[in-house]
Amino acid sequence: MEPIELKDIEKSHPEEITDLAAFLYDLIENQITRADTKAGLILAADTVFATAASLLSRGTIVNLVTNSTPTANRLIAGLTILTFGALLCSTLFALRVARPILKGHSTSGTLFFFSRIAQMSQQDFIDRFNSQSPAELRRSLLTEVHATAQLANQKFIRIRYSLDFLIAAIFLWGLIQIVIALGN
Repeated sequence: MEPIELKDIEKSHPEEITDLAAFLYDLIENQITRADTKAGLILAADTVFATAASLLSRGTIVNLVTNSTPTANRLIAGLTILTFGALLCSTLFALRVARPILKGHSTSGTLFFFSRIAQMSQQDFIDRFNSQSPAELRRSLLTEVHATAQLANQKFIRIRYSLDFLIAAIFLWGLIQIVIALGN
């Protein structure tokens, strides 16, 4: 049996391809929403953690730079600064996820990209959309599916980094608590 190629499917079932592309686009858009939601939750966790850590970390910099500070306190100060650094990185990656991307991709000439639509008058958009053939509309939709998938991928990579830094901050805070417990 010979493999079926996309061009053969497009010729025999163009409506089905369009429906599948629209479904896939919606699915990817939902993934983007999930990434944005996760970014918001991470930002909240980072904020709560940073606030609590800052209230418990008074004199950290002084302890780090003062020569008469005991070694355990200097270690705690260094770990505390690393914790805040990890929280800062986590926050920055989460903000990069949540920040809207308004520029189009390299083929932003499609009429499915909201920023391009917003640049047109209503009548111009309607006229341009209606003047496209079904094949051109399918191609535009598939182009947007691909571009949206790339955007979702970027967001999830940044979410992973943000979570990794949050986990590192929690780990460092745990080390601080162990050093404090051993010092007492």
